[in-house]
Amino acid sequence: MERTSATKFIEHASTIASSYGFHPLREIDPLIFRKEVGRAPVSFSAAALVCAQHVTPRTSEPVLAWWASPLPSHAPSNLPPREAGEFCLQVVGSSESLGEILILKTLASILSEWGSSIERVRVNSFGDRDSRERFTRELSAFLRRRLSHEPTELPEEERARVFAHPFSAYTSETPVLRSLLAEAPRPIHYLSEKSRSHFKEFLEQLEHVGLPYEVDDTLGGDEREPRVIFRIDFSEGDHLVLGSGGGRYDDFVAKLCGRREGANVHASIFFRKKGADRSSFTRTQAPEPKMYFVQLGVRAKLQGLQVVDLLRRANIPVAQSFDTRSLSPQLAAARTLQVPYVIIMGQREALDSTVIVRSMRNSSQEIVAVSILPKYLKGLRV
Repeated sequence: MERTSATKFIEHASTIASSYGFHPLREIDPLIFRKEVGRAPVSFSAAALVCAQHVTPRTSEPVLAWWASPLPSHAPSNLPPREAGEFCLQVVGSSESLGEILILKTLASILSEWGSSIERVRVNSFGDRDSRERFTRELSAFLRRRLSHEPTELPEEERARVFAHPFSAYTSETPVLRSLLAEAPRPIHYLSEKSRSHFKEFLEQLEHVGLPYEVDDTLGGDEREPRVIFRIDFSEGDHLVLGSGGGRYDDFVAKLCGRREGANVHASIFFRKKGADRSSFTRTQAPEPKMYFVQLGVRAKLQGLQVVDLLRRANIPVAQSFDTRSLSPQLAAARTLQVPYVIIMGQREALDSTVIVRSMRNSSQEIVAVSILPKYLKGLRV
């Protein structure tokens, strides 16, 4: 693979994203897309509106979307803005931690198979609105106390900014503030019971899918007020990939859409865009699925990520549902796509490392070990 080509990277990233169930944003709802985006580069807010308006109370299935933009929105300040493009993933409508896991697993596959060496995922949690408000009061009091009573070399302008906006300390490169943050209150100590449970589940699932992680109390400063925030660190430099990260932006998107509640997980990979023309950012072609992969239960969904990897490497394109808790809507989706076979993994199959392969024509089925699944599927008439 030509690892210096931005066009090749977008093709590579979109192919892998499609295999995990993400769809091109412009195909989620073309009418809403034209209304919210038009001809302008896609921004985080515009994409969130497209996806959120497509999620209705009638449909429990979250919306999974990907897009690429030559003008990144909310890029880290240390990236060269004129040189950077952005590849984005978004899960809208899933309040469970599986939303973060699916996005991080997809990011890891895109990056590692491109050749970027992932060292770790740094994570932090500020929790829901109540959790954040409690922590903000404590952080503000700590910074005011330390910066008002101890001599520092912090410029007066930055001191005033931190007093007015305590979270701006997270984006500062000033050694004084970086040192203070290491001693500051930890946001995870102020999480509500619900937010603490969500973060705990998220970390447990990160371990299950084998992604090395570290809780970083100094990770923050995103103006979209994420409930969970994550960044991917690389063990060595990459000429094309500049950085990657994201978070859960439920409250920001709820306010954006004028709703009481929202559910949005977003992530970006920033890359050098030199050499990529407009068509590179609007290409939406994805392989046509030959199978439909049904997963029932949390264990099956986590184990199912490995099955998706296995089939993708064997060049067997599959469609799948994410976060649907029952069998019938997934079978209905498979019928709509007119695939000849469905692959089913429930709790029992996840424990046994097997799947059920069912014919959509006559409902005959067979239990197949995951280890031989690609070979078995290639022997079927599709």
